[in-house]
Amino acid sequence: MSKPTYYLSLLLLFLCGSISTYGQSKGTVSGKVSALSSKLPMEFVNIVLKSAKDSVVVIHEVTDGKGSFNLKNIPVGKYFLQASFIGFDDVKTSVFNLEGTKVFPLFLDDTKQTLNEVQVTAKKAIFSNAIDRKVYQVDMDLMAKSGSASEVLQNVPLVQVDLDGNVSLRNSTATILINGKVSPLMGKNAATVLQQLPANSIERIEVITNPSAKYKPDGTGGIINIVLKKTAKRGWNGNLTANAGNNERYNASSTFNYNPGRLNLFGSYSVRQDDRVRRTTNNRTQRDPVSDAVNYYQDQLESKTRPFSNIATLGFDYTLNDKNSFGLSGNYYGRTQNKNDLTIKKMSNATGLLQDYDRKRANSEKESNTGALLYFEHNFAKENHKLRMEFNIAHAPETENNHFTNTFRYPDQADQRDYTVIKQTSDKKNLTLNYENPVSEHSKLEAGYDGQFNKDDLDFYGAVFEPEQGEFITDAQKTNRFIYRERIHALYSTFSHEQDKISVMVGLRAEYTDLKSALVSAGTSIPNHYFKVYPTLHFSYKLNDHQELQLNYSRRVRRPEGDDLNPFAEYADPTNIRVGNPYLLPEIIHSIEAGYLWRKNGLSILPGIYYRYTYNRFTAITSPLNDSVLVTKQENLANDKAMGADVVFSGNINSKLNLSLSPNIFYNQIDAANLGYSTKKSTITWSANFNAGYLISNTLSFQLNSIYKSSRLTPQGKFLPSFVMNAALRKDIFAKKGSVYLAGSDILKTQRQEVDLQGPYLNQHVKTSSNSSMVFLGLSYNFGSVPKKKKEVQFDNSL
Repeated sequence: MSKPTYYLSLLLLFLCGSISTYGQSKGTVSGKVSALSSKLPMEFVNIVLKSAKDSVVVIHEVTDGKGSFNLKNIPVGKYFLQASFIGFDDVKTSVFNLEGTKVFPLFLDDTKQTLNEVQVTAKKAIFSNAIDRKVYQVDMDLMAKSGSASEVLQNVPLVQVDLDGNVSLRNSTATILINGKVSPLMGKNAATVLQQLPANSIERIEVITNPSAKYKPDGTGGIINIVLKKTAKRGWNGNLTANAGNNERYNASSTFNYNPGRLNLFGSYSVRQDDRVRRTTNNRTQRDPVSDAVNYYQDQLESKTRPFSNIATLGFDYTLNDKNSFGLSGNYYGRTQNKNDLTIKKMSNATGLLQDYDRKRANSEKESNTGALLYFEHNFAKENHKLRMEFNIAHAPETENNHFTNTFRYPDQADQRDYTVIKQTSDKKNLTLNYENPVSEHSKLEAGYDGQFNKDDLDFYGAVFEPEQGEFITDAQKTNRFIYRERIHALYSTFSHEQDKISVMVGLRAEYTDLKSALVSAGTSIPNHYFKVYPTLHFSYKLNDHQELQLNYSRRVRRPEGDDLNPFAEYADPTNIRVGNPYLLPEIIHSIEAGYLWRKNGLSILPGIYYRYTYNRFTAITSPLNDSVLVTKQENLANDKAMGADVVFSGNINSKLNLSLSPNIFYNQIDAANLGYSTKKSTITWSANFNAGYLISNTLSFQLNSIYKSSRLTPQGKFLPSFVMNAALRKDIFAKKGSVYLAGSDILKTQRQEVDLQGPYLNQHVKTSSNSSMVFLGLSYNFGSVPKKKKEVQFDNSL
């Protein structure tokens, strides 16, 4: 443990020891609920403490993600516990006398389930709050049956998704995790993968705005954790889903799970055929800084593509004994598409038309990602005392073949042809070792190592057709190779303590980063290495059973990716090029957040305020290279200050209506003096997510959601407001084992993206829209069987 964490831990223990002198007349009942056969923890199990005298409910709660519960401030007396979960027999303890602390390991029998005999009338809230995260239940989202992960993320409070599928959190970048871990799928092509990942494979989405030191500190806004469905129920279980949509869109997915006992075998496969038409208008006025001549440009782009993708997973978990388990899983993602673009390009000045031609692109793309995960977990004799090792490896090649033709209307000249071949390969390895130790009844220590070893190889080849020679000749300006290596070694430690109404968690993460940018074509390399520490603090104070105050802080980082660092030009077209910056520094973010949580009778309100100070923030600067070519390059801002406030309202209004609303107000000030902009720029923006679900009958439900984003600031201009609305209808069939649904996205056809850029030599307005208005008709069916009951439900009420 690092010295700062050690001293903070001693201080916390001293303070909490002082606090413990109060309230000795009350006791605590805690424990963990697990499945009987697999011994895996069970979340959302209803725990009820009842008086032994008259069976009156004293207090109740549900288990957390680790199956744990903790009932505090209970008067001394005689009680019994009852645990219940839909589809399982209830478990009751014997009557016990509470004078201090009782710990109950409880086991629900998953060898006998009664799903065919029980009619479920209660429903989970679509959105819930925890002390360190906000949880969105995807199973309660009707559009999750037919949509992609990207579409469901639009419905999650505080999350924004743009037209390209890029995800942000509170108007800032976010790190996307899969099952709490860094996933190779969520690299530079994360937006594309999220648009293909079937939403019905997701159990829930967790939003963590200020993560603890255990997590990788990347991402300005925090972490979005996508938790995939994975069951450990005995027997065969699975799901089949198929959807057909407009414009010959379709998707289908299947999941299965087989658990005869110690072995849990799982897998999934999904396929998706999409259809995308994108239209972009780009109007700009460009002034030459030397001659003061003004040129006018107008581009009209129409892009058509039908990407086809499939995702497969296969793996197993095996329980060796009560203390040891291991597992191995693999995943594959593949996507192919043929894209056809037509851009009508016009250039003029004060004297008249200078150029008018069509630029056509025929593009074929193929990308894949193959990965594997191996883990081993050892549980010590003490409850929740464990050690876990994970090794993750992935290989992701990508090829893009572009053939261009320029056909001129003015001036009259022969067609021009060129092509580019882009080959990118990403290799990632990740080794983690995590140790957890509940050092006392109220305290927990967690520590570990996180090693990341990544390599990106970007190989560009360009050629132009020479009519005189009758063949394509290598274009030296478009031919280059760039290799980026990243090695990060991290040690982290967190210490948490709960005492009566106070909960505190302190953490420290120390990272050594070793980077190397190799400009292979130029024969040079640029090394970079640095050591940084990232402290975190989480504090909560429980005012009563319904109200809680929260305060947290974290120091975070956003590291540039290979594309951001590659200095060689990437040509979108002859008049627009993009270059990276090998000297780009990582962003460093200080984030502090204060919140208040109120929840009662299924309703919750969580207002919060947050402040972020960022230095070296990334920004894209577009400037004229000459009188006809624009170049866009990543630069570091001097600093960025952001302050915001949001409120998340959620809950069941009654037995039929569920609502959630999350408005967010955001103040942003940027200082780009180091880039030649003399004045600071600031703006106030706001956004809001609204979601409503209504149970029309016991088998028929309706959902509506909408997202609005106001204008947002850039160093050179701003993004204009946007709005989208989605709706879905679902009918349960086959005794609720299946469902038929109709889902529509962007039903008002309002989704678009517009940006204004203004400068002394450049004024530009870009507007992009797509055929994002979609309708899907789908069918989903759950299947499964379980073996006969062999033994009675067990529980252990020992101390």
